[in-house]
Amino acid sequence: MTLSRFPMGRVTALAAVMVAGLFMLRGTGRSHFRTLRPGVEFMTLRGEPYCRQGSSQIAILRIDPARAALRVHHYTQESDRKLLSIVEWQSRTRALAVFNAGRYYPDYSYMGLLVSRGRVVSSRVHPGYKAALVASPLHGGPAAHVLDLDRQPLDPSAPQWREVAQSFMLFDRARNLRTRKSSQVANRTVVAEDREGRLLVITSEGGYTLQDFAQLLMESPLELTHAMSMDGGSEAELCVATGNFHYASFGRWDGAEALAPGAQVPLPAVISVGEE
Repeated sequence: MTLSRFPMGRVTALAAVMVAGLFMLRGTGRSHFRTLRPGVEFMTLRGEPYCRQGSSQIAILRIDPARAALRVHHYTQESDRKLLSIVEWQSRTRALAVFNAGRYYPDYSYMGLLVSRGRVVSSRVHPGYKAALVASPLHGGPAAHVLDLDRQPLDPSAPQWREVAQSFMLFDRARNLRTRKSSQVANRTVVAEDREGRLLVITSEGGYTLQDFAQLLMESPLELTHAMSMDGGSEAELCVATGNFHYASFGRWDGAEALAPGAQVPLPAVISVGEE
C-alpha cells in the first residue's frame, strides 16, 4: 500500500488561522456603528482570541474630522489647576467624548510635545515617540490626522497645529509593527486612521499585549491604515455621553481590578471630542 504524504502540519496551521479569523468575524459581523451625532459613530467588537485578561470587548469611536472637533486639555491650563478623573474631565468639558492622552512623568508633566489651543504646554519632544495626534491646522489641510513623525516631522517651535499630542507609533502604512514586543498585558487606548481619513479612538475593556492588539486591529474590518498608541493600563479610559447614550471604560494593569464606582485615576491630559 502506498501512503500519501498529506501535509497535516500545514492544514493544522491553516485551521488555526481560520478559527482565529472566525472569532474576529463573530465579534464584528453582528456589530454596526451607531451614529451619536453627525460625524461621530460608536460600536463595540470582541477581541478573541487575542484578549489575555478580562472582557474582550473593545469600544470604537469613529470620527469624521471635518464634522467633529478634537481638543487637547491639560490640567495646568485649567483655572483651578486640579487633576481630574476621566469622568470629571467629561463633566467639565461637556464634550461628547473624552479619552486619555499620551504618557506622563511622575510629576504629571507630559512625556512629549503637547499643544492645547495653540499654546505649547510641553515643548520637550520625546525622541523615541514617532507619532502625534494633531488637530486644527493653522494653514488649512485635514482637520485632524495621525502623523507618522518619521514621514512628517513636527517643528516643536512652530508645530503648525493648534492641538498636538505626541506618543508612539503602533503600526504604520506599510503594516510594520513600530513598538517593541512585550509580554505585558494591559488595557489599551489607540488612535488610528482609516482609508477614508476618519479617526478611530479604540479602547479595550480587557488586557492585551501591544503586539496582539496591533495584530487584531490590522486584521479587523475597520480598514485602518496606521495607528498610534496612547497611554495604557489604568490610564486607558474612555467616556462617551450624549442624549440617552452613555459608555465608560476604565483601565487596569495585569488584571488588577478597576477602581469602583468609576475611574479615580488622575489624568493630567485628555483629548475631547465635540462639535466642529
